[in-house]
Amino acid sequence: MPSTVYFDQAATSYPKPLPVLRAVNDALRIYGGNPGHGGHRMAMRAAEKVYETRQLAAALFGAEPENIIFTLNCTHALNIAIQGVMADGGHIVLSMLDHNASLRPAAELARRGKVRVSHFAVYEGEPERTLDALKAVLRRDTKAVVCTHASNVSGVILPVKEIAEICRQRGILFILDAAQTAGILPVTLAETGADIICTAGHKSLWGAAGTGLMILQPGVTLPPLMEGGTGINSLLDTMPDAPPERYEAGTLNLPGIMSLGAGIKEVMRLTPEGIYRREMRLAARFDRQLREIPGIALCNRSFEVGKNVPTISFTVRELDSAAVSEQLSDMGFMLRGGYHCAALAHDLLGTREHGTVRFSCGVGALPAQVDALCGVLKKIAAKG
Repeated sequence: MPSTVYFDQAATSYPKPLPVLRAVNDALRIYGGNPGHGGHRMAMRAAEKVYETRQLAAALFGAEPENIIFTLNCTHALNIAIQGVMADGGHIVLSMLDHNASLRPAAELARRGKVRVSHFAVYEGEPERTLDALKAVLRRDTKAVVCTHASNVSGVILPVKEIAEICRQRGILFILDAAQTAGILPVTLAETGADIICTAGHKSLWGAAGTGLMILQPGVTLPPLMEGGTGINSLLDTMPDAPPERYEAGTLNLPGIMSLGAGIKEVMRLTPEGIYRREMRLAARFDRQLREIPGIALCNRSFEVGKNVPTISFTVRELDSAAVSEQLSDMGFMLRGGYHCAALAHDLLGTREHGTVRFSCGVGALPAQVDALCGVLKKIAAKG
């Protein structure tokens, strides 16, 4: 069995830092109580650890701790945001580079006849053209714009500040999917201009699987997606009015939340800027070598710091991307092949027929591993 080289950071981060592993162990072995659901010592200690993570996330995202909502993943957060904002109907706009985490909730609301949905194209390296495409689909009844901060297929960073300003001028709520950027780019409420930031906890924030966040600007209130026990106001049959309890029904994922806190500490220690620079150097190395291999086509026209995240998609001749990914896996290289839960992105990129193979590196990857992968891809492309 070949050694494993992991290049699928865009799906989830691996390996996790040791403090993250210890946090999961501590949550189950030492703390164990149900946070916020009891006044005994173990429940109170667990609640303190949850609040500690809330504070860490608030510092990272420039938010108030009470506006940090723990979710199961970014998809869960986006569902709360989209279904909440559009509960009374209206028009919603999404980018063509968005993930199914936002595309499918909006499409389902449209099928139910509750909302109308439009999409705008994103043009790599042409932010003004992208903004014009957004403006062209906005309407009087547009309630929300949703877009990914960076594509999970091509790695292209969207002009989110400018999108936020367009929304602000027109009184439209802006929901940002930061699953591919939180932990490596400056993703704060002030920096992005978003009203709601949704992100994964298990990607570049290094938390365990089953963790995510929804971050709210002060004053943003949504109907909850779920109702249930919160540990407060237990005699009432309605959810609390105030966050975070309004959106956190049931028992919280203490091991996941503690792991997320440990992951955020590591991100802060290394700094998002430092992590981004290291990952981009490795991804740029991959990009340069791949462009020299006959038979391989990259989805992005260029690869630059500030315009891309360390995610690169490519095709190998006319080969099915899932088959290429399987070949690579057999040789010890873990890359994702397929459509990456982003159908419209493949329409935009012209890769719907075979999908793409996606490379996404973490901070622990090595230049020698990148070189070895390129060597293997050269052989696959030569065979056709």
